[in-house]
Amino acid sequence: MPHKLVPTVDDDSRTTGVRSYQDLARKILEETAADSAAADQRLPSERTLADMFGVSRTAVREAIIALEVQGLVEVRLGSGIYLQPNGANGPSRLPAFDVPTGPGPLETLRARVLVEAEIAAAAASERRDADLDRMLDALATMRLQLADKDAYDAADRRFHLAIAEATGNRVLQHMVEAMWDNARQDPRWDKIEQHFHSEQLREASLKDHQAIFAAIAERQPEQARQAMQQHLGRVISQFSQAWY
Repeated sequence: MPHKLVPTVDDDSRTTGVRSYQDLARKILEETAADSAAADQRLPSERTLADMFGVSRTAVREAIIALEVQGLVEVRLGSGIYLQPNGANGPSRLPAFDVPTGPGPLETLRARVLVEAEIAAAAASERRDADLDRMLDALATMRLQLADKDAYDAADRRFHLAIAEATGNRVLQHMVEAMWDNARQDPRWDKIEQHFHSEQLREASLKDHQAIFAAIAERQPEQARQAMQQHLGRVISQFSQAWY
């Protein structure tokens, strides 16, 4: 499908954020719908779209997920991104574009790297035996529930909240709880997990959690910080895989 040169999005849209992914999603839809009226037309690759609009591939990923949640495109792993019938009517007949407000999944994960790495370091300094007991209980459940995603996720949440609780700072506890729960109430999170979450990722994450726990138990703040960074970086890497 040929594509004409398009202007880049405005400066506010160059950084990941609510306005940027919404504006970018609409621009992608308008541009691709204008170039082809045919449904099931494959869109340009993620890298090509990033070059076309002068944005990062992460911004494109967030925008495509938003379009997919609306049923305007379909992502087929190993094949590409395809325009769907109600997204192929041309820019003058675009459907209402109404995605959840708030940060996208990858934006939230990047924030968690910064915040939870420091929380893990603080927990390594401040933790008590009771905190370790809560972490161990969550780890044991995660180990037993590797094949059950929902049960594993619930234990995963308990583990991260136990680390925050170990700091003794209620503001940090609320921050972790909000980042976790807000992301998982968003249909975009469900969509990206459908594509990339796997039992193999849970197995790797369990090992990451064990390393985080060991560093906290041994009162090693720097090791705890690095272990948390490695864990969340692994999830980001998994969710950022090329679709084809």
